[in-house]
Amino acid sequence: MKRIWLYIALLSTAFGHAEDFCGRCGKVHLLPPPVHPKEGRKYARDRYVDMQHLRLEVTPDFRQRSVVVITEWSFTPIAKPLSELRLDAVGFSPDSINAEGAEVSEHQSTGEQLVVRFSKAIPAGQKVTLTIQHHVQPENGLYFRTPEMGYKQGDTQLWTQGEAELHRYWYPCYDYPNERFTSEVICHVPTGMEVVSNGRLVSMAPATRPGYTTFHWHQEQPHVNYLVALAAGKFHKLEQTAGELPLAVYVPPSEKNQAANAFRDTAKIINFFNKEIGVPFPWHKYYQVYCHDFLAGGMENTSSTFEAASMLFRDETEQLKTLHRLDAHETAHQWFGDLVTCRDWSHLWLNEGFASYYTVLYENERHGRDGMLYALWQEANDVLRANDTKPIVWRDYADPMAQFDYRAYPKGAWVLHMIRSRIGADLYRKCIRTYLERHRGQVVGTDDLQDVLDELTGLSWDQFFDQWLYHGGVPELGISYSWDGAAKQAHVNVKQTQKLSDAVRLFRVELPVRFVIDGKPQDFQVTVNESTHDFYFALPKAPELVRVDPEYTLLAKLAFTPSPDMLKKQLKGDLIGRLIAVQALGNRKDSDAVTMLKEALTKDDFHGVRGEAAGALKKMGTPEALAALESSVVQPDARARLAVVQALAAYTQQSARNALWEISLTEKNPSILAAIIETWGARPGEAPVAAALKKHLESTSYREQLAVAAISALRAHDDASAIPFILSRLQRAPENFGSRDLGRAFDTLAFLARKQADRKAVRNFLLEQLSHPKQQLRAAAAEALGTLGDPAAIAVLEPISQVSKPYRDSFIEAAEKSVQTLRAQNDAPLELRQLWQRVQELQKKTETLEGELNKARQKSEPVKPK
Repeated sequence: MKRIWLYIALLSTAFGHAEDFCGRCGKVHLLPPPVHPKEGRKYARDRYVDMQHLRLEVTPDFRQRSVVVITEWSFTPIAKPLSELRLDAVGFSPDSINAEGAEVSEHQSTGEQLVVRFSKAIPAGQKVTLTIQHHVQPENGLYFRTPEMGYKQGDTQLWTQGEAELHRYWYPCYDYPNERFTSEVICHVPTGMEVVSNGRLVSMAPATRPGYTTFHWHQEQPHVNYLVALAAGKFHKLEQTAGELPLAVYVPPSEKNQAANAFRDTAKIINFFNKEIGVPFPWHKYYQVYCHDFLAGGMENTSSTFEAASMLFRDETEQLKTLHRLDAHETAHQWFGDLVTCRDWSHLWLNEGFASYYTVLYENERHGRDGMLYALWQEANDVLRANDTKPIVWRDYADPMAQFDYRAYPKGAWVLHMIRSRIGADLYRKCIRTYLERHRGQVVGTDDLQDVLDELTGLSWDQFFDQWLYHGGVPELGISYSWDGAAKQAHVNVKQTQKLSDAVRLFRVELPVRFVIDGKPQDFQVTVNESTHDFYFALPKAPELVRVDPEYTLLAKLAFTPSPDMLKKQLKGDLIGRLIAVQALGNRKDSDAVTMLKEALTKDDFHGVRGEAAGALKKMGTPEALAALESSVVQPDARARLAVVQALAAYTQQSARNALWEISLTEKNPSILAAIIETWGARPGEAPVAAALKKHLESTSYREQLAVAAISALRAHDDASAIPFILSRLQRAPENFGSRDLGRAFDTLAFLARKQADRKAVRNFLLEQLSHPKQQLRAAAAEALGTLGDPAAIAVLEPISQVSKPYRDSFIEAAEKSVQTLRAQNDAPLELRQLWQRVQELQKKTETLEGELNKARQKSEPVKPK
């Protein structure tokens, strides 16, 4: 699943899902939220039965946003007679249950599970088919997008999202990844709609109900529960093939002009992966469906990937937007995650790390070695910024979604890159092909991969896996260099400076060192496994350049600053060397550094180096650095152009503001123009700026990008006179705004009105949104009411905050938070506010005591022996 592009942290938001920042595309993306966190170490679940086949028959009601589901499970007890079957089922109860091969005596819904008891224990190995019918208006797992919810007419759709454990909210299931089964999905929809699911389309025929069509999909090869998929609704479809493999992309009809951009690379990616992986694409077809307000960037359902429609783009964004990385990541999952699946969530990196690394390898295919190196550079920065010590294989997560962070994605990718760098590309391919062929159609753990590497390479991988996968952190290496002319020796001192603990140990790494003499490289490799080392290298003369890890094969935080003369030479060398040199120059403030950075910004062939140079000039903050930026605004690549705009925005001098203003008058790229508009938030009270903001607020752009930027700038002005203009704009065609942008605009209105004596208009608008059909907008409105600070909202928010559900609900949590904020911020005397704070503290202590009391009760009632 994507993250999509790649994960540094999970941040709670008012929209009921998490956000992650992706270094590769510089964007914030969505992840499904933790819905039911539980403390304690996590291990793979026991399997008492072998689930063999799932049959789902689904009849959706788009107006009521509900489904009638007939779930049929075929299973056999594994080792012992089975008296009861427990299926995960949250938020619904069965209407009827019957079984073939056994007799059901009773059933019970516990709130989290459906417990089915049998009159006689089912012998091990005996096949039973259990049929359960129920109806549900799901709040997780299956999601409707309809005009009644504020989506565009003609874009009606529903779609599912199973990962990590969300299917339990709409059908009873074994909702854990250590079980594989075949499946089929039958769906009855109004004629004119499409249905997409896993596997082959068996039939599409008129339903018994007039005006409906029945689609029947069959997944003939086993897969795990979270990969079961259903999308239904109105779509625009494009088709092609990769060899004989059928390909298709489905987008909402309102996005049909963007469909081709989503399909540019798919066939090329599959052809490349077939060759690189050595195992042919394992499924019957590969379809992609773009979904409104999808919970992730993408989801690799078996043969049917679902992706976020918000990722679609227009050509006017130039190089700033692309879908080839999302496409490559989700396509790679068809092998890594679908064909072989992690057996429990602690081994998630076997899914996400592989998908991330093969996305990097596709960069090499698409953009050459520099493209691949730059992708690795961005992945490494994601890891190093996290500054975290949790291991990749980690069992102490409260919710599986906590695993979907930098450890599984970029760090997992780097682990594979280090393996490939150590053994070579050809042997690496042989190992991965063997790993897939040996475990095809199975669940796997990290040990399965290590076993293959041990066997085929003859090397021991114990220490490598222990330090990189079962312990946390990365090596932090402080490196110094000196030349001894008398002895003709280069001296390199290496210190491991990471903070050591039970989680982070001293690393053992092979560190490549390169000396360039008369333009020719001399390469050495040293072993670093202690806290400090001194290495001496006999050379014919002093090198003009020293490079550490020149081929970029080690994930580490390196502290090594070459001499000024070496930096100049490094700026003319390989991509990683140029990036490192630019970063080092950014730590200086002298005129020579500015000159070299300006040259990199205007003459380097690679956009990433230009972007880093702009960032370094921004960091300098000197008048000379500003002048260099102002004279470098003309950039052929939009990515470098945006970097210059962002760097100029950090300067408060009038000349920087004038430069941005001049750019805004001619800039055609809406993403760059929006970035400039946001900078106007630092210019309150300027008449030309106010007029321009009003113009862009009223403008129409793709997904209202310019209006969103104007609203952001107006918030920074903190001028309540903007309220009626923003309110009017939001009430006009709100369906054209993205849901997150609309929710943030709610908070902007509240922020601007918070000091007003009369907050009624904004309060009433936000109160109306509390009944919005979109969950994320209800939550955003509830949170905005806390920002507004109007105690009159407490009477509405408090009943919402007191609703109890068996899982986390972002709307309820936002209401609860706002009630606490409003009570704490009202105009009561200081003594009363202090009393309220004391009450809150006592409430927390009471909850703690209740927990301890429950534990004491459990101890007094020990579990009875069977």
